[in-house]
Amino acid sequence: MVGIRKIAKEAGVSPATVSRVLNNDLSFSVSKQTKQRIKAVANKYHYIPQANKRVSYPQKQLSLLVITTHSLDAESHDPYFAQVHDGIVQEASKRGMQIKDFLRFPNKQFQITDAQKYDGIIIAGVFAKEFYADLHTVNSNIVLIDEYRYLPAYDIIRNSYFDETQLVLSKLLANGISNISFIGGKIKPMKITGASTDTYQDIRTKAYLMWMKDHNLTPQLALNGWAPKDGFQAMQALLPQAPQAVLIASDQLAIGAYRAINQCGKSIPNDLQIISYNDSNIAAYLVPSLSSINPHSSMMGRIAVQRLVNRIYHPHELPIHLNLPAGITWRESSVINLSK
Repeated sequence: MVGIRKIAKEAGVSPATVSRVLNNDLSFSVSKQTKQRIKAVANKYHYIPQANKRVSYPQKQLSLLVITTHSLDAESHDPYFAQVHDGIVQEASKRGMQIKDFLRFPNKQFQITDAQKYDGIIIAGVFAKEFYADLHTVNSNIVLIDEYRYLPAYDIIRNSYFDETQLVLSKLLANGISNISFIGGKIKPMKITGASTDTYQDIRTKAYLMWMKDHNLTPQLALNGWAPKDGFQAMQALLPQAPQAVLIASDQLAIGAYRAINQCGKSIPNDLQIISYNDSNIAAYLVPSLSSINPHSSMMGRIAVQRLVNRIYHPHELPIHLNLPAGITWRESSVINLSK
């Protein structure tokens, strides 16, 4: 392959001159004739300047394993998980990657050594730290989605739920709403054989509790499961405290909460305001329509594939933790002055 030294020798100039001319250095002054001579020699040898070369990976079809804690039933009821899955599939297809297996856990047939069969692994959901560590010993090309613990050994893609939660709470307070309750669920890390008995605090719950403490307010929260019935029971427990607003950790929980509010004869947003998370399609069709914090779930899946490709070809690069900015879609369930 011809380099700039050969071009420089044939054009009768220095290698530095060739480099600056071919890379269009506007600060470099050289005659028009010299430029033309250099470019003529470069074209003769089909030389492409380094700065103009695209980074390309070897033309090999990569095999991908996707592991998730989300059951088919969970995906059918909560589009958040399905959209993450769709993002993975779309980006893998775009890059010619093969999703060789899509495994839902618990999965008692899975063996850690099975991970060696794949070029890389994407994990969506929360698993026990020991599971990640065991996988890493046989396949270090791992990207985690929706993992909020500090795990420096892995690339992680997640939403900025913590910051958006605190922004929403501050917006409520600016509108004179300080009696704010929270409905959420418990996070139980998955193992191969089933969910752990250990629990850890969900990022939305953590954001709520920290914000309430920072503003010298008394937290009122109910944490149980993640199904609509759990939202129903949680709202029944909180209503006697007459909250002005309730922050609910998923649209599915909000469905149950709506029913509890209707059964006790209260009105949204007149008696209390409701703000949820995930901004699924159902949020716009509840009555009244539901304000909901929206994640970029499909993009999380796409970026996870991009990071995995980079991890496969650059295994010694520092892992990256990406927080995708969340937003909120304000609807009828929360009537506040957004200018405050």
